[in-house]
Amino acid sequence: MAEKNLKDPIYGYIKIDETIMHDVVDTPTFQRLRNIVQTSYAPLYSAAVHNRFIHSLGVYHLGKIAYKAICKSIEQQAELKSLRSLDRYGDIFLLACLLHDVGHAPFSHTGENYFLNLKEEGANRYRDLHNMLIEVVEDSGFENDVRNKNEGFEQAKPHEIMSAIVALKMFPDLFKDAKERSFFARCITGYCYSDLNENQDIWNCLIRLLNADVIDVDKLDYLIRDAYITGFDTVQIDYVRLLGAICLWKDEDDDSWKLVFHKSALSVIQNVVFAHDAERHWIQNHPVVQYEGYILKHAIGQVNRYFSKAEHGLFSYETLTEEGNQLDGNTHISLLADDDLIYLMKNVCSDETTKEYFNRQKRRHPVWKSEAEYRSLFYRRVGENSEIMNYIEKEINDLSQYVLNITGKDTIDYSTIDACKNEISKAEAELKSGGKKNKKEVTNHLKTVKAHLKVLECMEEIATKSKVDFDLLILNADQFNSGFMKEEFAQLPILFPDRSHVDMFGKIVNTMSVEKTEKDKFFYLFYRRKEDKDSKGIIDAEALAAGLANIANNKGG
Repeated sequence: MAEKNLKDPIYGYIKIDETIMHDVVDTPTFQRLRNIVQTSYAPLYSAAVHNRFIHSLGVYHLGKIAYKAICKSIEQQAELKSLRSLDRYGDIFLLACLLHDVGHAPFSHTGENYFLNLKEEGANRYRDLHNMLIEVVEDSGFENDVRNKNEGFEQAKPHEIMSAIVALKMFPDLFKDAKERSFFARCITGYCYSDLNENQDIWNCLIRLLNADVIDVDKLDYLIRDAYITGFDTVQIDYVRLLGAICLWKDEDDDSWKLVFHKSALSVIQNVVFAHDAERHWIQNHPVVQYEGYILKHAIGQVNRYFSKAEHGLFSYETLTEEGNQLDGNTHISLLADDDLIYLMKNVCSDETTKEYFNRQKRRHPVWKSEAEYRSLFYRRVGENSEIMNYIEKEINDLSQYVLNITGKDTIDYSTIDACKNEISKAEAELKSGGKKNKKEVTNHLKTVKAHLKVLECMEEIATKSKVDFDLLILNADQFNSGFMKEEFAQLPILFPDRSHVDMFGKIVNTMSVEKTEKDKFFYLFYRRKEDKDSKGIIDAEALAAGLANIANNKGG
């Protein structure tokens, strides 16, 4: 079988069958991925401009290594004689590896939730996406498993569902029947077979090779590739050793076959979690990356709303195809990619926040630059009193939502203080007049808004004293919790073949000791430095933390 060799800086040469190269990779549908950025890390690491195209090829390459290990394991199992030839399902699994991101939205994960835009009040776009996939697959078993998972449609990510839809509709000749379409869609979305018959426990093992909670070929490629492209040095992941250690093992308790790792992979498994922790903690949660995500989310939202009256919308199956979709009289979009949105951001739906995407001189700066610095600033002032810290974090989270509701803006400035004072005046007048509104509700609302005003006045005072503009932005972020705390990680099965025994990873390896934080959120505060060269224009973080801690200590009073 003739193959094409594609040079990759990480794996050397990636070999792809010439037929797949011609029928899949060379098509406009797949080539679109050249123009979908893999991450939003470029503002932090300038070289991080790799795309979903090369990532998809990398996942395909790792999938071939993993599948080879599965086949070897089957050859060694006398009970699996009927499965000695997995060629057809193996081919479909590799197609799923190659096409798992073919329906990805522009700008990595920043854009994918726009696939869920509601066109009608009360509509369920998540359910609509699943129904579209079910209709394409045409398999009752798949439909039942999808509808029964997590009380309905809540497991697969939007881009996974859309990728399965795009692949099945654009490449129908790759699949012979509904069973093959079902298996392909399951590999991408992670919906395993619940009715285990006809070796479907083996098919589930293949599904988990591409879509698992802890380790799969998709996660492996982006961990390895992101580290390489950014230059962010983490531990080395010996993917050849890890994937070569994949085995099939018969679970006597339920008489099914399970995917396990040979004991030789123990050290590599631990390194995968170290690498994932490092990327999440120090890159994904970095304020520069968080702010880039905020700008893009705002800009994409502006563009999407502008074309909201179009029949299918900007983010739809139609715009991902070569045929495309007519959004209005002047705008037709096909093979939707990053550059389409960049054009629209520059020329159709530009505002001051969107312009920051192109002009970094205008961007705000974070008051603290990491979760560790945030903890150092605040926890020093509250000590062991978690109640005070809980108050600060809840108040900031509620305040950011309140500001958006009453002003329609994400940012905090003098107009926000005026809006708060106006709300207080209205509530006090309502109580004084004895109006029809529930007195308890009005009183509670008044208390909440007064607490918000205290925080806003504190921020305004610190900004003024620090000689910076009172023009702030709150971004709530997820506090970091190590992957070592994941139950799925602790439950990874490790095979000791000399004893024909499987143990759970968490029971046999002493990993880094970590504690789960009681809270799941923290926040960044961003400000604009004055352009006056004689002024440092830096917010006094120590004074801000002290002021907020004092408010919390007095419960907003």
